[in-house]
Amino acid sequence: MTTAQALEDLRLRILARYPLLFLRTFEEQRWEEELADLAAELERGLVTWSVTRGPQPPLSGNGQRSDPLEFLNQIEHYPPEHLFLLKDLHPFLSDPRIVRRLRDLVPQLTAQQKTVLAMGPIDDVPVELVKEVTVLELPLPGTEELREELSQANAARPGGPLDLSPDQEEHMIRAVLGLTAQEARKAFARALQGIETVTDEVYAALVAEKRQMVQGSDLLEFFDLEEGIGDIGGLDGLKEWIQQRAEAFSVDAQSRGISNPKGVLLAGVQGCGKSLSAKAIARLLGFPLVRMDLSNLLEQQRGSSEQNLREVLHLMETIAPSVLWLEEIDKAFAGFQEEAGSDATMARIVGRFLTWLQEHTAPVFVVATANNISRLPPELLRRGRFDEIFFVDLPNYDERKAIFGIHLHKRGWKPDKFDLDELAGATEGYSGAEIEQIVNSAIIESYSAGRMLTQRDLLDQRDLTVPLSKTMEDAIFELREWARTRCRPATTDNRVLQVMEEERRRGENRVADGADAVVEVRWKQLAEFGQLDAAVIEYVRFKDIVNFHQLLEDLAPYTETRGEYGLVLRADTKVVVWTRMSQTLADIVANYVAGKRLYLHPAAPSIYEGVWHPALPVLTSLGEEKLDKPHWLPTTLRLMPPPEGSRKFARLARIRLGKS
Repeated sequence: MTTAQALEDLRLRILARYPLLFLRTFEEQRWEEELADLAAELERGLVTWSVTRGPQPPLSGNGQRSDPLEFLNQIEHYPPEHLFLLKDLHPFLSDPRIVRRLRDLVPQLTAQQKTVLAMGPIDDVPVELVKEVTVLELPLPGTEELREELSQANAARPGGPLDLSPDQEEHMIRAVLGLTAQEARKAFARALQGIETVTDEVYAALVAEKRQMVQGSDLLEFFDLEEGIGDIGGLDGLKEWIQQRAEAFSVDAQSRGISNPKGVLLAGVQGCGKSLSAKAIARLLGFPLVRMDLSNLLEQQRGSSEQNLREVLHLMETIAPSVLWLEEIDKAFAGFQEEAGSDATMARIVGRFLTWLQEHTAPVFVVATANNISRLPPELLRRGRFDEIFFVDLPNYDERKAIFGIHLHKRGWKPDKFDLDELAGATEGYSGAEIEQIVNSAIIESYSAGRMLTQRDLLDQRDLTVPLSKTMEDAIFELREWARTRCRPATTDNRVLQVMEEERRRGENRVADGADAVVEVRWKQLAEFGQLDAAVIEYVRFKDIVNFHQLLEDLAPYTETRGEYGLVLRADTKVVVWTRMSQTLADIVANYVAGKRLYLHPAAPSIYEGVWHPALPVLTSLGEEKLDKPHWLPTTLRLMPPPEGSRKFARLARIRLGKS
């Protein structure tokens, strides 16, 4: 749920006269501001109370009532149509007098159109109030709220703000999703200090801020994002697949209805880069990497293991977007088929986990690794649990050459000073881990002898290393044969990378048509295929400044844009933004403005000169008082907020013309 959706839910419940709402959140300040705006929009009075400050404002002549029971006794004396925001009421709910007083208040609250909002980080409800109280989980800040935090942190950066590209902004915002606004603000300020440009290190530093969210769990382990795609030699097929899936987590992809990728299963020979790939995937996505000890979970004491699984999965969804790493799941599931028949607990745990793999919608990307995929239960391999199953084989010649270069470079040696072709040719059948060991051992030997590392040192260590492909030749042969027709190879068959055409993000693609270049506008393509939500965003991106008449006219060939609906400001419903719109288009614009993906900008009436516009008195600016009669406020749509801020124009309401 987004902030805008949560506010709309609260608005409807308040209007429906819900008497008691318990709001669970750690973001007291942010939500107090949002609730103040909501109260003003509903024309309701707002009284806040805390045990340290009492009621604000106090009831006339009654002074400060810091005792919760005394304040509850005063609520019925406030005028009707009021909201009462009580901060951290939960410690007092153990007092039976407080509980009784709340129950007594319910009929009066309903009759007088009053609502008590108890806000705090804990939502424990006494059993006596279960049927009277509605508990709501207030969401953490979404993409657009965090965009504002990033903008403020960047503007306040010592030495002046950095010039951030849209892709860099989105990557940074995605890295802190799951944090509170205050936590994100501090993370941005820290990551932007002392840098001149945004690199992968900045994203890794932002992701590291989520470490404390998994502290205290015996089943989860947080990993810093140190390895990247460049640390993997070869596996071009897997790399290309992951890079494509990374785009699916973007805001643009989500607006076009593209679902979140679920994950990937990496099977193959030991030491060939499966664990390294899990770390590199997390860094490429810019998500925190958390490893779950599945074996330990399945061995937990009966009764606690199921609860532990629920808590672990809930935590992963809380810190999402994230990467959940399940290492060597073939060992965790070893013997499952036999145990499931006799152990009901084991069957329920695995069943719940498999259901979550398929049904979860949170952006949790699962990376599972297995050395022997044939030992896994068929239910785990069924499509829908993972997007793809890759087989990571022993590295070929080109990959071995790249692996030698990577490990030499990581240890401070220039790869071009060594004959990598000879080394790659001499290590047929060696895994990536074995090649790393050869390089490491050769460096140690040369250092101990007090001389420079030479080609001979590397070849000598190669002769001393017996690869796993020889000691377990039969087992590896069977594994490779089993995977040959069942898994997708992580290494592409040919070494020529296909050139992928990248759509330009500024709204247009140039498509060759004979000798002429035709500009094909992206928003038109989206509108033609029925992707109206995405088309509106791309249209505004392409035009930069859009008036409503222009929007309706240009979209008319692709969808119904005219109708009997209009848009008004929620803060003052007499302020008309536009009329004669279709319900669909009105809802799209209202939702985008509420979600801060589009912004209203006040405009001069001349921008609508010569075209149709609402026949109402023109409003040139918003005053403090609400209007008595409808007025039209000329506005335009843009992707960036107005310089004076967007709070006054942050929420729109759809109305049906001729009706209130």
